[in-house]
Amino acid sequence: VPSWNRAPSQTGWAIVAHEAGGEARPMRWGLIPAWAKDSKVVWSTINARLETAASKPAFRAAWKQRRCLIPSSGWYEWRRLDEKTKQPWFIHPARDRVLCFAGLWERWQASGGEWLETYSILTRDADPSLRAIHDRMPLVLPPVVFADWLHGDATQAAGIALSAPAPEVGFHPVARAVGNPRNDTAALIEAVAGAAL
Repeated sequence: VPSWNRAPSQTGWAIVAHEAGGEARPMRWGLIPAWAKDSKVVWSTINARLETAASKPAFRAAWKQRRCLIPSSGWYEWRRLDEKTKQPWFIHPARDRVLCFAGLWERWQASGGEWLETYSILTRDADPSLRAIHDRMPLVLPPVVFADWLHGDATQAAGIALSAPAPEVGFHPVARAVGNPRNDTAALIEAVAGAAL
């Protein structure tokens, strides 16, 4: 499941509550609510806004009972240069090799009876250092709150999410090849010249 360029509807790893700790499971990116009649909602549920996730029908149940962590070595954001042009940037941990996004997950049963586990990444307003690239960013959680995020109640989760410190990140422009999910090599995260904030 490792990928340099994960796209919505592809499978990645999510860490969910298991006994006193956590368990990594392969899940599809794009949360499908348990009540959904089909899987078409996936494109509108790849991200969940922190400000509204606890009250939105698609995410409400997961916020209460099914929170997860999404391990990642970074993420891409597209900075709009003008009406027709965008430049991708790779944002990554400044010190650690991996960070964890806060997520929500669900189990959905298709009409044929098979079960599918899916997740959504929580987003928040971007930190000041990243706002020149994009106005939103994933909610990154520090390791000290991982257990409480997975096992705590909805009130604890809200406190953790709202008090999460800004992650220490670095960032650089990358090639537009990242816009095609068929491209999936380490070369995608290499810096390119000619783009500046």
